[in-house]
Amino acid sequence: MIKQPLMQAPALKHIKRIALITRGDEQSYPREELVGLLNPHHIELVEGSGFAEVDLVLALGGDGTVLRAISAYPKAPTLAVNYGRVGFLTQCDREDLAHVVSRVLNQDYFIEERLALEVIHQGVNGDSLGTWRCINEVVFKGVIHMNELTLNIDGHYIHTARGDGLIVGTPTGSTAYLMSSGAPLVTPGVSCIIANPLNEYRFSSRSIILPGEAELSVNILHCRENDLMMIIDGDQPLMVKEGDKIIIRRSQVPTLLVAFEPQYFFRNLKQRLNW
Repeated sequence: MIKQPLMQAPALKHIKRIALITRGDEQSYPREELVGLLNPHHIELVEGSGFAEVDLVLALGGDGTVLRAISAYPKAPTLAVNYGRVGFLTQCDREDLAHVVSRVLNQDYFIEERLALEVIHQGVNGDSLGTWRCINEVVFKGVIHMNELTLNIDGHYIHTARGDGLIVGTPTGSTAYLMSSGAPLVTPGVSCIIANPLNEYRFSSRSIILPGEAELSVNILHCRENDLMMIIDGDQPLMVKEGDKIIIRRSQVPTLLVAFEPQYFFRNLKQRLNW
């Protein structure tokens, strides 16, 4: 059994290389100011993904940029600064960039460890069609027609969702698509997995919160040809077929975020989402 990770880890004692991930080439950011802050500490700033070893990731953008940064460097903590619209996963706005970088250099922060998911796609014959890590949610969504998906937990049949599809997500994802679909908000410290049917064809449809150590399997009971998509963290859609099986469970690699205040989740609820 995978051990449940600590929710907080101390600051890194030594940082030698920081990777910078931005929204895109058109985005302007104070690179020279960053280099000036890091040089006295002998810290190298590299831009983009693909570097073998980095100690920390600096994400300048919205939540989509943060997700890309976490995916590019899953074992390095990510410091997220809002250069987007909502930026719920970010720690501050762009005006505070120099301040939060200085706090990191002074080891005045902690690393928050959040549950992430592993998604395993199996074909009708049980052959592996791919494995992915999921930070927010995996969405099963019909293009046009109604579909039927069965939800099994730890090998036991639980429910058949008949409607537009199903969302399975993490506490991190509870403030994203899950929230807009009517699922509850979940604080990051709760170790759980959330399953919520999409526009299910029954009045009794409800989301369910499962233990973080549960293993879910979603079986595609009925769907039209080329009509049901699986979308992981808003990435490119993957088509699934009738008879396919998708296993969803806790990833051994948690989501790592740099944080400064223990209650910043509630601050962001008020500031970003007008809670």
